Amino acid sequence: MEDFSLYPVGLETWGGFFFLNLSPEIAAAEKRDLASQLGPIPQRLKNYPLAELRTAQQMTYNVEANWKIIAENYNECYHCGPVHPELCELVPDFKRAGGANLDWDNGIPHREGAFTFTRSGTTIRQPFPALSEDEKIRHKGELVYPNCLLSVSCDHVAAFTLWPLAPDRTRVECSFLFHPKEIARANFDPSDAVEFWDLVNRQDWAICERVQQGVKSQVHHFGYYAPMEDPSLDIRRYVTRLLGRER
Repeated sequence: MEDFSLYPVGLETWGGFFFLNLSPEIAAAEKRDLASQLGPIPQRLKNYPLAELRTAQQMTYNVEANWKIIAENYNECYHCGPVHPELCELVPDFKRAGGANLDWDNGIPHREGAFTFTRSGTTIRQPFPALSEDEKIRHKGELVYPNCLLSVSCDHVAAFTLWPLAPDRTRVECSFLFHPKEIARANFDPSDAVEFWDLVNRQDWAICERVQQGVKSQVHHFGYYAPMEDPSLDIRRYVTRLLGRER
């Protein structure tokens, strides 16, 4: 077994998610564990019972775009005004000042009277029990490098996993997570969240595919990052560091 064993894989868990590292020896030598990868995310989401939640529905999308383009799209909101009119009606801050200066650490408030990601901004589901008063009416989003996106509302979580298939193709698995007590109710129906997210998702995938077309253009060489695009530049820094070419 010592001579013909399977290759070792690193495994750690957080929030009910499994994180695999296919190069555990390199990660150990560089002191890169899951805690360093997550950074401040667990603290920001400490009141959300992620590990207790269960998947009530899952949707899979095949997007004709590179996975980094999808991650960049998730990490900025200057596209929100023209691309997501329904979402901006629910979260007006997404279109103010071109989607700049958003307070993601404390969450983004919904319009008055709304508190979750549904078309109406409301739901009959109860908020997670340990949330603060602000968290009951705000939305939070996190990108866990390299391929986990978390959009957190007071009553549900949309968890996205990006699976690169080719330089210009990515499979996106979107899981809708709810508290088991809500799932057990006779009138449980996740469709209000699922249908709204499906609308927003498809709008995002369409714009990502258009960006991919632009990147593939023969005249394209490089682009510039504006100051408000620092989160998207973080993706480039993450990739270049792993490639050993950080400058």
